Amino acid sequence: MVNIDTLFFSIVDRGKANAVLHKAQECGAKGGTILLGEGTVPSKLLENLGVTEVHKEILVISASEELSNTLHDTLNEAFLFSKRNKGIAFTIPFKRWQKKSSEPETINSSYNIDSSHYCIIVVVDKGRSKECVKSARAAGAKGGTLIHGRGAGIPTNFYFPLVIEPQKDIVMIITTRDKVSTIRERIFSDLELGKPGHGILFTLPISRTSGLSENGSGESKEGLP
Repeated sequence: MVNIDTLFFSIVDRGKANAVLHKAQECGAKGGTILLGEGTVPSKLLENLGVTEVHKEILVISASEELSNTLHDTLNEAFLFSKRNKGIAFTIPFKRWQKKSSEPETINSSYNIDSSHYCIIVVVDKGRSKECVKSARAAGAKGGTLIHGRGAGIPTNFYFPLVIEPQKDIVMIITTRDKVSTIRERIFSDLELGKPGHGILFTLPISRTSGLSENGSGESKEGLP
């Protein structure tokens, strides 16, 4: 049985995720899930032309920590994530649940993560994603990736037998540790997420990135493409 220690994410231009997945399978990945998304474009010129989003694909692969590191090395080399607009990759670690015969379940705390980057995920009603990204940029974020989803809650004023499932926008923002609190608090305040039904926000640590750092040494982009 393969240990699943991480979720490996890769975000690339629309139409390229299959090639990334095939290369990942050559490295030992058993499969993956491809989601359609939109990357926000922090460009005044494109915004003036009315182009504010570009089509993206998000590839998600469950992997051991060893496989995840192999994927970063191999895919970064094969698809040039180190170059601008070629794509990015990042790994979110798991804390695994363990259960002994007569004891309650406990969390294996073997991961002691001192992350340099974090993934902020915000779920809001459809149409509020641009407001979310605007707030994030005002707080220092470079951009984000938008995924369209569907809520599973039942509206309080629904009419039987018709149940309308509300459309949702899921915004993923990758940022550095020094900015994560400021961005998170700005989004929470501007979108009034403290009010019922206005959305949810949570933050996950990232154990490794490709194409995200600002040091100019081959990984150059902080935000999502």
